[in-house]
Amino acid sequence: MVLQFFAIYRLVLRHQITRGRALLVAAISAGGILIGAAVLRNVSDPTDAAVNFVFVLGLGLTIPVVSLMLGSRAMGEWYDDETLVYVWLRPVPRSIIALAAIAAALSISIPANLVPMVATVLAAGETGGGVLTGTMAATTLVTIPYTAVFVVLGITVKRPLAFGLIYVFIWEFFISRGAEGAARLSINSYGSTILSNATGIPLTFADRAEWATTAIPAAVTIIAIVLGTLRLQRMEVA
Repeated sequence: MVLQFFAIYRLVLRHQITRGRALLVAAISAGGILIGAAVLRNVSDPTDAAVNFVFVLGLGLTIPVVSLMLGSRAMGEWYDDETLVYVWLRPVPRSIIALAAIAAALSISIPANLVPMVATVLAAGETGGGVLTGTMAATTLVTIPYTAVFVVLGITVKRPLAFGLIYVFIWEFFISRGAEGAARLSINSYGSTILSNATGIPLTFADRAEWATTAIPAAVTIIAIVLGTLRLQRMEVA
């Protein structure tokens, strides 16, 4: 099973790393760094400004969008052009395929999200007070479930980017921030809580229990792997 896992992992990873996708992620990252530099210049409280930048632009926007772009295409392109059959017909357990695809997507999405966030914090000179460690922990902890969910979305619907953007902007950015019950179903809120706890800076939408900040993202990731496995078992591949 280990050899099968790494065979699928390398296959997915090879298809993930394309010039166009790399340029697009680099452009988003560079844009985030430039916006962060502009926002954090000459502010009265740079620590508070850096944390709120990561909270609003990072956790609220670029991290889920980059995770969507990379996760949804892990197997989504094969599903769209009907070449998934060549992987699907291999004598490999469906759970291994789902797990390897998510792992390959994470190998790209985690550094793609970490680099601009860390670079912005470093450029602002705010590495103490839990800002840097909180940023790294929050970014990683939300990237994992986001990417896992979007990998499954990519083999479930024909237009995963459209559905994913609706989820990010309508649910995560608006609905969940206005209703307490909905907020508990938001991946974003758990990363925000990690960031707030690490820095001691109060953030709206960041009042999850400490145990939940790791348990819920882990549970979402496991559920995504299970759903991905079931989808691969039951789908009809041309």
